[in-house]
Amino acid sequence: MKKIGVCVVGLGFVGGQAHAPSVNKIKNGNLVAVCDMNDKLATKYATKYGCRKYLSVKEALKDPDIDAAVIAVPNPFHYQVAMEFIKAGKHILLEMPLGVDLKQTDKIISAAKKAKVTLMPGLNFKFAPIYKEIKRMIKKDKVLGKGPVAIHFREYISANLLAAQWPPNSWAWDKKKSGGPLFTLSVWSIDLFRWLLNSEIKQLHAVAENHKLPKYKGTHGYMGYAVAEFTNGTIVSLQYSGGVSADQTISRTELIGENTNILTAIDTHTIKLNTDDVYETVYKVDAPGTRMWGHYQEVEHFVDCLA
Repeated sequence: MKKIGVCVVGLGFVGGQAHAPSVNKIKNGNLVAVCDMNDKLATKYATKYGCRKYLSVKEALKDPDIDAAVIAVPNPFHYQVAMEFIKAGKHILLEMPLGVDLKQTDKIISAAKKAKVTLMPGLNFKFAPIYKEIKRMIKKDKVLGKGPVAIHFREYISANLLAAQWPPNSWAWDKKKSGGPLFTLSVWSIDLFRWLLNSEIKQLHAVAENHKLPKYKGTHGYMGYAVAEFTNGTIVSLQYSGGVSADQTISRTELIGENTNILTAIDTHTIKLNTDDVYETVYKVDAPGTRMWGHYQEVEHFVDCLA
């Protein structure tokens, strides 16, 4: 069986440290090339994985060995880069959000259908072991009885991390270019609960704000709160912040069952079960970051669909 030739486009943290090493290890994929306009980054990863490097999409599309692309460029370039690969007949795994607005997103989806190429959104947490185990425990083990009646999710991203990644003049703070930081970093969580509950959102109410952080020379912090009712009756509250100290746990998900039991996911590494009798750790993920976060499994699934 011929391996699928893959090019990773965009070599920031997600592309360089999650997608590239994942593609390099999967059975049916071959990391043919990496592409980034930053020559230093492109050279670094091309040398590390023994593959070709390209400094532009135009150059990469001349390579006949590239069957598919994993696109992890900044939001403002999602639409342009995705459309170029689609028009060239290449399959794509595109990091979220697909576009900076619904208009761009719809155009990407329509173009992929017309070109008859596979378009997969980058929703790695559905492949993360911790969330797959939670779904199994809910569905198979019935640890929450008939299922969760309420879920509380919170995601705290430290202000110093955002300041280091996105200075005050970064594209991330321009809503027209990126959709905003909350949209950039947290849109996946809405899909995660649709998947966990196998249900759609019936209604949602949300408020959000952002403010400058003098401590970090004008980088913005943000707060977002939402409450959603799903069609199966489950109530989900969502809390997001990009303006907190670095010692906070990044994410925490609490699922309350109709039998009063509580499942708690701490980041992507630990599940705790709270019953009338015990509060104990019932599952721990012992895996490298790419597998713990689900990027490896996500890329593997994408390539297997093409093989």
